[in-house]
Amino acid sequence: MQPPTVDELRHVDVLADLPTSALEWLAQRCDVRDMQDGEVFVRAKEPAEHMHFILSGLVEYEREEGGVVRGHWVVNAGEVGGMLPRSRMTEFPSTARAVGHTRVALYPKAGFDELAEQVPDLDGRLLSVMALRIRQSALAEEQRERMSALGKLAAGLAHELNNPAAAVRRAASDLRGRLDDFPALLIDWLSAQPSPDHVRAIEAVSQAAAKRAEERVTTLKRSELEDELADWLDDEDVPGGADRAGTLVEAGVRVADLDALRDVCGEHLAGAVSYLEFRLASSALLRDVELASGRISDLVASVKTYSHMDRGADRVETDVRKGLDSTVTMLAFKLRTKHITVERDYDEDLPSVLGDVGALNQVWTNLIVNAVDALHEGGGITLKACRRGEDVAVSIIDDGPGIPEDVQKRVFEPFFTTKGVGEGTGLGLDLVNRVVTRQHGGTVRVFSRPGRTEFLVTLPTTTVRA
Repeated sequence: MQPPTVDELRHVDVLADLPTSALEWLAQRCDVRDMQDGEVFVRAKEPAEHMHFILSGLVEYEREEGGVVRGHWVVNAGEVGGMLPRSRMTEFPSTARAVGHTRVALYPKAGFDELAEQVPDLDGRLLSVMALRIRQSALAEEQRERMSALGKLAAGLAHELNNPAAAVRRAASDLRGRLDDFPALLIDWLSAQPSPDHVRAIEAVSQAAAKRAEERVTTLKRSELEDELADWLDDEDVPGGADRAGTLVEAGVRVADLDALRDVCGEHLAGAVSYLEFRLASSALLRDVELASGRISDLVASVKTYSHMDRGADRVETDVRKGLDSTVTMLAFKLRTKHITVERDYDEDLPSVLGDVGALNQVWTNLIVNAVDALHEGGGITLKACRRGEDVAVSIIDDGPGIPEDVQKRVFEPFFTTKGVGEGTGLGLDLVNRVVTRQHGGTVRVFSRPGRTEFLVTLPTTTVRA
């Protein structure tokens, strides 16, 4: 065994001001590892059998979960790592390797009791180091969970935006094609010298069809209507009857409309039908653009509400219903993937709460995501918001399998999770608890049985705070 020198140990922060006699005692019980760049001296999942002091160089730590790197950091000389006294660690969570020429001193776990007796000051310092390590680890895990949740939300939002954006592009392309064909259509129509009565007849059919287009028609009925219209157009020698029928039926045109148009236009019927089809198809494409762009605007508005953009103050009067709705919008893709329905039951005269909107939206996100994860395909979630005394009560209820009673007692504990490795950190509900209770002076509870799980959040109203 190669012991470190006293001078080397003095360069370790927690050892720097210990008496020389204590350092000499410690040095005789340490074993130095002199390593080159990339050499591994601790492997994840190996039994935790020692504490190590980094005497010189750098140590790189890397932690994996489920084959995925979940943490990576580099520690300078002068730090302490590995198994610490009073720690419940049973195996090393990370792999440690040297960066450049590095020396570390290993102190065996078996000597911890003797260390506490011989160097009591060091025992207390190492306890502080362990507490700091736990806090830093919790913060890092919380940040990782936030970034992971943000990534999933961004992916879902991108998918939600892609659908209406693609619809706008498709409609614009179709409309351009129709506009390219319009000059030829117009020449044919004008060459027939249409009268104002012809134009008025076309507009009358267009308006009647627009009202009818809102009616729901079964697939079978639509097919029958298209066949009727195609036959009518063929009988009247209007070119392209089968191709035109689908557009006309979708726009709400029926045979009776074309009968009325024929009575007015007579021999100019073919040109009138061509103009009518152009008119209705163009209107339908513009309506598609309007609906799709409106959907994009709604999504952007939901993002602004969810992320609390355009707001300067940390705490503002807020309507929790808007936060719940914007969160559902942000999670629409995740909900739709599992065919989950969301029902809302909100009081109309719900008072506002004074809160951090972004933090509260993170609460709704974590609770709704947990409900989605617990549900089988086709499940249901109910969102309730009502006044309860001087509080606003928000319930997120799912009809999933429920939470076992022994687990219910621990769901708000930091790092407690029932999910598989790499699927959850156990900080989601801990974050919910801290935001609700510490930041907003509210409460959060869980009530669960098979077929019904409710997370109940209560928040003081602004009148109470006033």
